[in-house]
Amino acid sequence: MRIEAGLFGVLLLTTTQIAYSADTDSYQRKCEVVDGVVVCKSLADELANLPPAEKGTRLYSEADKRHGPLMGYGSPGYGDSQSKFVATVTEADGTRKTREIRLKYLENSPDGNKRLIILDKPKDLKRHAMLTISHKNGTDEQWVYDPENNQIKRILSNNAYTPFYGTDISFEDISSQDVKKYDYRYEKDATYEGNLCYVVNRFPKDRYSGYQRLETWIDKSTYLVHKIDYYDHDGNLLKTLMLDDYQRYNEKYWRAGEMLMRNHQTGRSTQLVWSEYRFDTGLTEADFSLNSLKNVN
Repeated sequence: MRIEAGLFGVLLLTTTQIAYSADTDSYQRKCEVVDGVVVCKSLADELANLPPAEKGTRLYSEADKRHGPLMGYGSPGYGDSQSKFVATVTEADGTRKTREIRLKYLENSPDGNKRLIILDKPKDLKRHAMLTISHKNGTDEQWVYDPENNQIKRILSNNAYTPFYGTDISFEDISSQDVKKYDYRYEKDATYEGNLCYVVNRFPKDRYSGYQRLETWIDKSTYLVHKIDYYDHDGNLLKTLMLDDYQRYNEKYWRAGEMLMRNHQTGRSTQLVWSEYRFDTGLTEADFSLNSLKNVN
């Protein structure tokens, strides 16, 4: 994009200075004056000639910067949030079971974000809870509370692929999705249900990950994630997460109202239906301690 600089533009920019102008959502276009003309590059322009690894990293980093990680938390810019979801598990033979769950999230703790997940139903799982303490560098800590035995246990890294309370969501899936914990590779542009997408593979750095790669479909316009294909260590498609019914809260936080995780190897699926999103509710570090696990209600 080329714009005549004019006096004001020349005063702000020189041939060696870089400025930024607003683009869609949070992306800032790089601009510079070349021969008296302001030339602005879009993100697509910047990415066009990058090698696949760098392009994939830039694309996923942009999506993360705008919207944060998945599973009902993320979107940078708020202090804390709370939400609820109903998980419906459908077995291969058609039988179903449900879980009603609450989620609390604290952003920008000193070393990383924190999440507390509390089960309300069914009755035999009421007050079971899990605390995740993310670390910007290193493995996350995940602790579960069993109210029947009044015990708190830590989930070891090599068990992170274990299903979360009988669903198709693993403990790894609801751990931190920090950008630094993956390598990336841009694969192609493609269309998913009418949406133009960037397809980016993410490769977990954690040797205990249950996945070889996560093929992530990112909307080219909004940078929202529409689909993730999870591949096992043999390179076979294991699961697919599909995200739908995105809604905007507080005029800035986008959330998927529905998620469907389909396990291709077992024939089972888990649907998550989200509700009651609230932001900046006053949660503090004290609400995310090991002691808080025993006091959930």
